[in-house]
Amino acid sequence: MEYERILSAIAPCGLSCETCFARVDGGIHQLSRELREKLGNFSAYAKRFENMLEAPVFEKYPDFEAMLDYFCSNNCNGCRSEQCRLFKDCGIRPCHQEKGVDFCFQCEEFPCSKTNFDESLRRAWVLINEKIRKTGIEQYYEKTRRRPRYV
Repeated sequence: MEYERILSAIAPCGLSCETCFARVDGGIHQLSRELREKLGNFSAYAKRFENMLEAPVFEKYPDFEAMLDYFCSNNCNGCRSEQCRLFKDCGIRPCHQEKGVDFCFQCEEFPCSKTNFDESLRRAWVLINEKIRKTGIEQYYEKTRRRPRYV
């Protein structure tokens, strides 16, 4: 696997930019655009189906459509290209740029308190970076690239 490809897919923190819903060329974004296209003007039919099929779930179609539109509108190019759009206060990008490391585990200060993550994300960040250090970035990428990010 080409190292540059891995760098565009995995953020310095170890999270997958490639599988993030905000990634402009990510799977969630692309599939959402496809689904929106396939659904066309479904909102006009949702009310009819609610009554015809006695399925109150169609009442919620506007909320679903709003979420789908949100997934389609995201256009993040990844944390190596710009500040993370999900964690606007993320301290990792500026730190990794200053330190000149590709991933947090490569820093002599890892784990540190510069992330600004909540406790849950901080735990995940440490575990991910320990896995990468142990298995290597290529193997980590291969094991995780098809796995859902939100597990």
